Amino acid sequence: MAYKSTIIAAALTLGVALPGAAQAFPDKDITFIIPYSAGGGFDRTVRAIAPYMEKYLPKKVNVVPKNVSGAGGRKGISQLFRSKPDGHTIAVFNIPGMAIPPLLGEKVNYDLGKVSWVSRLARGTYILMVGSKSKIKSLADVKKLNRPMKITTTGFGSTGYTASAVASTVMGIPFKMLTGYKGSKQFILAAIRGDGDAVYTLVTTVRKYHQAGDVRVLATFEEKSSFPGVPTAREAGFPELEGMSLERLVGGPPGVPVDRIKILETAMLKAMADPEFKAKTKKRPFLPAGSEETAKRVDEVLKFYLKYKSALGKKG
Repeated sequence: MAYKSTIIAAALTLGVALPGAAQAFPDKDITFIIPYSAGGGFDRTVRAIAPYMEKYLPKKVNVVPKNVSGAGGRKGISQLFRSKPDGHTIAVFNIPGMAIPPLLGEKVNYDLGKVSWVSRLARGTYILMVGSKSKIKSLADVKKLNRPMKITTTGFGSTGYTASAVASTVMGIPFKMLTGYKGSKQFILAAIRGDGDAVYTLVTTVRKYHQAGDVRVLATFEEKSSFPGVPTAREAGFPELEGMSLERLVGGPPGVPVDRIKILETAMLKAMADPEFKAKTKKRPFLPAGSEETAKRVDEVLKFYLKYKSALGKKG
């Protein structure tokens, strides 16, 4: 009996699943924290995947989206870190959004290095665009402005501001930020009106404006351009900008047992592979990745932005 107890203790220490242990999870509803208000991209992403995740869990429970907005996403992630590490509470993460405050020395109540990563949901790639009526036709024209490029964006520390500052710095473009816009729709329309010169935003966000002929894309940070005639960052001479993206990741608080992470990961990956789900989300495609790849990607993103720490702290 003592020998058997020793085996169990060792297995629990190593995070190894024991027979019957996995089947006990989940034994209640799973709370899926969205650290932003309803209606945004992260909210839509979670609400799209939640019912399909339920479908592939080993026991019939609900996956309940919960908006906990405030402090640029920090309030929701702080709540996650205070939750019990039993796998019944997970959250969607905005990377680099949640990485920037600690990189700039701000005090936060979480540590991205300790998150129990589950999966990646999606990745957003950036572009540089201007309004279709702008006199700026190319990156070369930006260089000819002989003044800082005026960028419309949200406030200091936001992902849009971060992308704008880093990309402009890498490309050697002097810039001035025009802030105060509530979201991407507002700052894109501002650029279309001519309030500013340009915008850095996500490919998925700008697509409808491009198709309507309202904007002109000057460069894309995709590996392969999905905009005919538009150069990639690599083709324009800035290959390091391929590493700049917005990652929508799923994780739990520190210390969630390995077997439970595996169950959550499997359910999430099967949900994203579900034919019905893929058909419903084809306009905003998901980019699945498991827990190990997700953790690796977080490390890559943190290293990338750390290189541009001085640019991140610059208020243009």
